[in-house]
Amino acid sequence: MGELTASQSVRLATLPEGYTVVGEKEGAPLLERPDGRLVRLQPNGRLATAKLVARVQSYLSVERC
Repeated sequence: MGELTASQSVRLATLPEGYTVVGEKEGAPLLERPDGRLVRLQPNGRLATAKLVARVQSYLSVERC
């Protein structure tokens, strides 16, 4: 993960128990909330709903001509 902004660092330090960093998207940490939903920690320290836009399809299910 890249460097955090000062606002992101403060927010991470003050999050309630149960939040877990699970990855990164476009330089922003992705957090899993205690209820299982994903949120993105924006550079200004605010949490935003994380929208997962990429869908992976197994190469095994692709038909070949």
